[in-house]
Amino acid sequence: MIPLHGIGGRQDLPVPFSVVLVAAVATLVISFLVLMWRWPTARYTGVSGISLPRLTAVLDAPVLRWVVRGVGLGLAGWALLALLAGPDQLINPIFGFVYVWVWVGLVPISLLLGPVWATLNPFRTVHLLLARLARVPDDRGAAGRLPAGAGVWPGVVLLGSFVWLELVAPNRTTIAVIMMWVAAYAVVQIIGGLLFGSRWYAAADPFEVYALLMAKLSPWGRGPDRQIVARSPLANLATLRPVPGTVGFVAVLLGSTAFDGFSNSTGWIRWIQTGDKPGVLVATAALAGMITIVAVSYSLAVYLSGRVTGVPAAGQRRTFIHSLVPIVLGYVIAHYLTLTVFEGQRTLILFSDPLNAGWNVFGTAHWQVGMGFFAYTTAIAVAQAGAVLLGHVGGVVAAHDRALAVAPASRAVAGQIPMLLVMIGYTLGGLWLLFSP
Repeated sequence: MIPLHGIGGRQDLPVPFSVVLVAAVATLVISFLVLMWRWPTARYTGVSGISLPRLTAVLDAPVLRWVVRGVGLGLAGWALLALLAGPDQLINPIFGFVYVWVWVGLVPISLLLGPVWATLNPFRTVHLLLARLARVPDDRGAAGRLPAGAGVWPGVVLLGSFVWLELVAPNRTTIAVIMMWVAAYAVVQIIGGLLFGSRWYAAADPFEVYALLMAKLSPWGRGPDRQIVARSPLANLATLRPVPGTVGFVAVLLGSTAFDGFSNSTGWIRWIQTGDKPGVLVATAALAGMITIVAVSYSLAVYLSGRVTGVPAAGQRRTFIHSLVPIVLGYVIAHYLTLTVFEGQRTLILFSDPLNAGWNVFGTAHWQVGMGFFAYTTAIAVAQAGAVLLGHVGGVVAAHDRALAVAPASRAVAGQIPMLLVMIGYTLGGLWLLFSP
């Protein structure tokens, strides 16, 4: 995988980096002050949106759903062919498929189309087909339903294993390493589905859990009657119902993305190369440390907010976790924009010939990667910084609205200050990691 984090660095920003940091902090503070003035009551409580019954009838049609399932199953099968029989070289499209098309690509798909990933998920389709053959409900498993207390903790564990594979594992762009992870992941998904039914995938498939989080920032949702509704992304975000493990899942997302930026800095690379400690152990500890910092700082902000407002701390960690989802989106755009543009194209080209046998199945084998985008380094740098900043502004708005809904009116504003300070810290840290020399 070609490292493209250096495209759009500090030197490409139109103003000095110190000015960018000051402007970012000022933007968050001003946004908070404007919200105090112009947003005095919660707006995203009990939102329903514009009901779209005709669109619901089309999108919920069994034929269309099976077409989408077939697409997901076909893509997974083609990628599996590359994994099992393709060359153990970077010309194998499996690396781009897993690290770019799936891991990063699920974000724009979920933003544009809503929670479509649950239908695309090939493991759900295989499980559904097996249930139909066995003539049993697909939500029934041999062990009954997954306990509610499990939440998405299985997904947190698998997400942690994936980000370790992506960012730390030695030889992670070799067939043997990625095959071991995919095999373990497939076994867990298949056995989990057999034991707990289709509900397992919403709890234990990290890609589906991630996609469902990102879909909350799309304009598409469901009303109480299961009709598709159109609503603003922030109103849709307010409908997120966190479960046990949601805070941990978001912490892994943010912490791993922060570590991704940090691990590409020249200082880190030099330290790893010249240090006398095993690089994998040091990187693993640093990754775990980044995740812990996110979890602890967020939890501390919620605790302090509860002390200020007098709202009991129990359950408050999940109450505000939706406000970090826009920040996750901003980090993903900032860190993976250039990688997705380059590797996304390259994977599409290689996908026509997964075995390097001279095929041209999809007519893309002779295409060339378009490099014109990478000439606009200033625009790339501005887009990256803007994504981080806008993500945090969205988080401030979401947290402000939720605070007005759950805290006493006289203390709601003061109670938001700890969360604002944490978001300012995230902004400064995110920008520094993104543009670290």
